[in-house]
Amino acid sequence: METLTLVGCQFGDEGKGKIIDYLSKDFDINVRFNGGENAGHTVVVGDKTIKYHLVPAGFLGAKTVVISNGVVINLRKLVEEIDFLKQFKGNFDLKISEMAHVVTELHFKRDKYLEQLRGAGLIGTTLKGIGPAYESKFGRYGIRLVDFRDVNRLKENLDLLSKIYQIPYDEKYIDSLVQDYNQIKGYLFDTRSYLETELEAGKTALFEAAQGTFIDVESGTYPFVTSSHTTSGGVTVGTGLSPKYFSKFIGVAKAYTTRVGEGMFPTEIFGTDADKLRKLGNEFGATTGRPRRVGYLDIPMLRKAVKLNSLDYLALTKVDVLGKFDNIKVAVSYESNGTEIKEFDPMHGPDRINYESFKPWGGSEGKLQDYVEFIQDELGVPIVLIGVGEKRDAIELNGKMVLT
Repeated sequence: METLTLVGCQFGDEGKGKIIDYLSKDFDINVRFNGGENAGHTVVVGDKTIKYHLVPAGFLGAKTVVISNGVVINLRKLVEEIDFLKQFKGNFDLKISEMAHVVTELHFKRDKYLEQLRGAGLIGTTLKGIGPAYESKFGRYGIRLVDFRDVNRLKENLDLLSKIYQIPYDEKYIDSLVQDYNQIKGYLFDTRSYLETELEAGKTALFEAAQGTFIDVESGTYPFVTSSHTTSGGVTVGTGLSPKYFSKFIGVAKAYTTRVGEGMFPTEIFGTDADKLRKLGNEFGATTGRPRRVGYLDIPMLRKAVKLNSLDYLALTKVDVLGKFDNIKVAVSYESNGTEIKEFDPMHGPDRINYESFKPWGGSEGKLQDYVEFIQDELGVPIVLIGVGEKRDAIELNGKMVLT
């Protein structure tokens, strides 16, 4: 039984999709365990760009892909995504947890309403209804895929949600939901039991997180976080599997740092440098198209991510982008009230940041290796994969992973 769990080490958008796609060919099963269509995993295949929002990003490589119970699903979006992906792979072996919760139009409206109430304290949500869907899940008035077996039960649940949110809905909306459900119901499974059986039989699995460590609802820069568990601990909750099935963990970090939405960002840069880095890296959200905030690599942040996720390995992406940037710096520590701080604290921003500077490497392997080795030495975790370009196969091996 070999498993690998992959998480993002920053604020999301680390290039996880590319790494998942690369690794998935070596696994029987690829599992997504959290988030919803607010996630965007991007893979470039030839002259086409595939943006996954619900289907696991290892779809092209793994034999089977699984959307587990920790994911919240917009049925219309899922139907559209499946239709789109069928052009890339004929054998579409997808299994969806029947216990997954559904994002409805009421959740979309609730999301917009709550964001408007915050005024100047905007979270920066994608307005995809994700927060309210988890809100209704944990409030015990959510709607699961299993509820669609009985249309009367579905209507009762939708009526309750409507009363709680005080948001009306058109009766015809139920017909629309059921139509979408009918198109995906053939993929529904008891995914927890399926995964247990397959792993006990010796199958291998790659588990993927959406978003990044520091927008985790428990461990991130609260309240500027997502509504699910994005760290490695979320894989047990999001799949229903016990911890014994998870043996190795790999984190993905961009060679610099980006963030979408509000919240703490210690190494953020502005002005001309920010515009240049954003343009070089095409830093615009895969889901929203919003310009991402950009900044230098933050070692204290990665130290915390390594600890929170018990990381065995790291993958470093977009080194080709950073190598073209004139002013390369890495944050090595913070200072607060005159005291040096080595680890990121999502609740308290630093007074000052201490940087190390690096020369642009362009096509110089030696200068790039200096940068990579510096990060490894600071974190004490091997960087085994390096993303060196946009294309699907633009990944260099920098070591070996042992999964057992």
